[in-house]
Amino acid sequence: MSIKKKIQYPNIGTVNYTYKKGCKRITLRIKKEGSIHVTIPYLVKFSQAEGFVLSKKDWIISKLNEVNQKQQPITSFRTKFSSIKTVLSNSVSKVSVVRNNNNYTVYYPSTLSINDDNLQSFLKKLITEILRKEAKNYLPKRIDYIAKRYNFSYNKVTIRNSKTRWGSCSGKNNISLSLWLMLVPYHLIDYVILHELCHTKVKNHGKDFWQLLDMLCDGNARIYSKELKGYQIPF
Repeated sequence: MSIKKKIQYPNIGTVNYTYKKGCKRITLRIKKEGSIHVTIPYLVKFSQAEGFVLSKKDWIISKLNEVNQKQQPITSFRTKFSSIKTVLSNSVSKVSVVRNNNNYTVYYPSTLSINDDNLQSFLKKLITEILRKEAKNYLPKRIDYIAKRYNFSYNKVTIRNSKTRWGSCSGKNNISLSLWLMLVPYHLIDYVILHELCHTKVKNHGKDFWQLLDMLCDGNARIYSKELKGYQIPF
């Protein structure tokens, strides 16, 4: 059995509170569509749960802005080397792409809205494949250059469509890099590469690891790490 309550707050919106049996602590979740959910243990006073939510107001607003941004339809997009734009056309009966060097124009018929799920899915796939191509052209060469510069060795590098990790290094020193790295500044790409190369020598995030990484980043490892957290996968 659960007890539910909905409360409206300025700048936040509706928060869905649920008292739930077996719950051990107050938890706050924001779902993909932007709804806010709080789960409360039975022995916790509602005022305490509400105070917890209000203390997280800035974080909630930030996350809601991220959700809103991701829900906005794609009309144009720029990568490091390419541009993509959409054009409504009465002369086409289906979605088509015209490429001019690194400029892509996606024409769609008047029977479709820019918000159409299939059109948006098409654009996301196109952007992902463009990023994959750019990543395969840029990242392996860059990691090879950095590894040679700092005397690292690794086994092989793989480009993946990873949305949870910018990079990883296996026990056999195989390095995986996310194609979405192509959307962050160049200095942060180098930071991620150095991060994974350091794991070829130190297989944890302990003191020795951060000392090595910080030395290679001219004392900016923690700054770059924090800066990287500000970047989100767009969709």
